[in-house]
Parts: sequence; C-alpha cells; structure tokens
Amino acid sequence: MDNNGFNENVNSEAIMNTDSLSDDNLNAGSDKEIIMNTQNEISTDNMTDHSMKADTDPETFSAEDLKAKIKKEKKKYFASFLWKITLCIGVILIAQTVLMLPFSAVFGFMDVYAKQSNGTFASFYNEINSNGSVDSIKATFNLLLLTVTDTIGALVLMLITQKSKVVPEQKKLKFGWGIVLFLCCFGIGGVGSLVGAVVNSVVLLPGTAFQMIMNNILTGSDFNINQSILYGNDSWVYLITTIFVVGIFVPILEELIFRKLVVDNTSKYGYGAAIMISAFTFAVFHGNFTQFFYAFGLGLLFAYVYANTGKIRYTIFFHMGYNLYASAIMPLARKLIPTGVLNSIQSSLTQMTESIQSNPEGFMDAYNRYTFEISNYIQDPRVVLGILVTASANIFYFILIIVGFILMLVFLKKALGIRKNMMLGEKGTKRCAAFNWGAILFYVLGAGVFLFYYGVVYFGMIVQSFR
Repeated sequence: MDNNGFNENVNSEAIMNTDSLSDDNLNAGSDKEIIMNTQNEISTDNMTDHSMKADTDPETFSAEDLKAKIKKEKKKYFASFLWKITLCIGVILIAQTVLMLPFSAVFGFMDVYAKQSNGTFASFYNEINSNGSVDSIKATFNLLLLTVTDTIGALVLMLITQKSKVVPEQKKLKFGWGIVLFLCCFGIGGVGSLVGAVVNSVVLLPGTAFQMIMNNILTGSDFNINQSILYGNDSWVYLITTIFVVGIFVPILEELIFRKLVVDNTSKYGYGAAIMISAFTFAVFHGNFTQFFYAFGLGLLFAYVYANTGKIRYTIFFHMGYNLYASAIMPLARKLIPTGVLNSIQSSLTQMTESIQSNPEGFMDAYNRYTFEISNYIQDPRVVLGILVTASANIFYFILIIVGFILMLVFLKKALGIRKNMMLGEKGTKRCAAFNWGAILFYVLGAGVFLFYYGVVYFGMIVQSFR
C-alpha cells in the first residue's frame, strides 16, 4: 500500500502530505489576509461615509481593534450557520413528534379496546400482537417516519443556507487508503459504543435501582432486564425496510446534511473548526449517550475525509457500509435460525438469569434444561447452520473492531497527516465557533433533546415499576 496519500494522479509530494495539512493550511489564509478581508468587508458592507471608511485604514487601527473586529466577524459567520442547523434539527424533531402522535394514539386505542373487548377484532389484534406483528408494524413505521423527517430537514437546510460556500478541492482517494479508513470506522464505532454504553448505564443507574427496589416491594422478586443478541424482530418487511432506510437512505441524507452542508458553510476560516462542528452536531442529533460517542468519532473521520477529498460520495460509502453490516448482515444471519428456536433460547436464558437472582439453588436445574434444549436443537441442520452463521457474523464483527482500532492507532495519523491540535484549528477560530449566539441556540436544543429522551426513559421505568 502506498503510504504517501490519497491522489494517485499527482506526485507524492502533493498527495495529502503533512505540510499541506498543517494548522496554517487548514485555516483559510494567514492572519494578515483575514485582517485585510475583514477590513474590506467592513469597509464595503458597514461603512457608508468617508469618515467611517477612514477608520478601516490599517494605520488608524490598533492591533486590539483589528483582533476584536476579526473575532466579531468570525462569531457572526459561525452563528449565521449554527442557527440554521439548529432550525434543521428542530424541524426534524418536531416533524417526528407531530407525525408520531396520531400513529401512537391509534395503536394505544387499539391496545385498550382489545383488552376490554371480546369481539372478532380484539381476537385478531391480540393474536397478531402476541406473535410480534404489531411491534414489527410500529418499528417499520418509525423507520419510514425517519426517512420522511430527515428529508424534510435536509430540504429546509438547503433552502436557508448561504450561497457563498467554501467547497473543498477535489482529490481522489486511493483504494488502499479507502480500505484502511473504512476499517477504522469499525474501530471508532466499537470503542465509541463501549464508552457510550458505560455512560448510558451510569445515567440510567438511579432509574434501574429504583425499579429493582419497587419491584421487590410490590412483587417480592428482583427486577431483571432481559437482553440477548440472539433475539430480535424477524419480520421480513421490517428487515427490508431497515436495510433500505438505515443502510442506504439515512447515510445519504446525513452525509449531505452533516458533512456537505455543514463543512461547506463553516470552513471559511479553515477546516479545523468545520470538522469539529460537523462531528458535534452529528453526535447531538442522535440524542442519547449510547450513540453520542461513536457518532462523534465517526463524524470526525467522515468530515476530515470530505474536507481533504472534496467528494461526499466517499463518506456516503463509508457510512453505508458501516450501517449495512449492523442493519443487514447481522439480522439476515440471525434470520437463518427459526423463530421458535430463538424464542426458546431467549426463554431459557431468562430463566437462568432469574434463578441466579432469586433462586441460586435452582440455577443448575435451569442450566440443565437450557443444555437439554440446545442438544435437541443441534440435531436440526437448519438450526446448526443458523447458529454457526450468526456466531461467525458476531465474531467477524469483533475482529473488524479490533483490526479497525489497531489501524486507527497505527495508520490514521500517517494516512491523514494529522498533527497536534490540527482538528481544532486556531484557538481564536475554535472559541468563536464554540461561543456565539447560534452555538448557544444549538446547545439549548441539544440539552432539550437529551433531557426529553432520558425523561421519557425514566418515566417508562417508573410506570413499569408500579405494574
């Protein structure tokens, strides 16, 4: 593999070398150029008479005055876009809420009616509800809803973004480095998911403890959260919808919003701040700590690749490949195992977990029943094939994470020419991007999204505790 860069059509010195990606080059122009540009903009846009124009003469400006004007112009520039991305995400969330309310109300009414009625409809609804079809319908609708709302948000942002954009110079990404960067996605995703799971567990720990206490008081038994990587929604409609929405459509929209539009509209003073804004807004958009950290890491990588190649299709392919493995390969492998077997395995695992918590003496009995069921299932070739494929898919995924993490540590610095603090750009630019009225609006929205998400989760925990 050629380790000198991305572009195979130019000489090695011009291909993504570290000099061309230094802090100075990631910021559009030197301080002198920015000062002159600022003076010209102020002179052209804001000064209407001769006496005011005279104030922009470099000889009449002190260094502090020039720094203050540059800082003001930078803050104005970043704020002018950040309020727009805030509006975009707000529109998406409001659209999801508005469209979801009638749907939830209909299914809520049917749930209540089916429980209180003995008619034909109630019998039919209870039957499809018991086999998971209702959950499949709800999940499929949520995916389609995600497609509609993300499309609305992208259109809104494209309509209101400024016309004067800084588009990165287009360069070709060499195939070898493309493979390396794609594998790095799994390393970043695996580490980020682990960190997110830990943080999410800490945030939910008080609610989980409350559930366990209330469940002991009301029922005399320990609360148990059932989790199994083998159990999932087996509807073909849901799987196909997931592949199309999560694996194809959502990556296209998210890359257009958080890479193309965000980077193009925030890179006037260098790509360092633009990359950070792209990653942070992308992470906050996911709205929970479980996804926040890996979304931030992937956002940094995708934004950096786009900033250095100018081709959004590269990040779209990376995003699609990463999502498709989780949304297509893993569920399709699990699909080879008959649904009844999955349910039986899930039930046996649950019994073993409950016996550990409430009846340790009965653990061996539960374990013997579990192994007996497994011994019966492995006599069916379909079950053996399904388990082998599913296990292989999981093992291969963990291998991808390990290899991706190693490549990220060993090759990423050399592949991208990263230097210390490169992604932050100039300190002044970083502060201007982080502290302006548009950024404050985004912080408020982000805090509201997280509070709403965890408020709903805690409310559900409280309700479940008293059932």
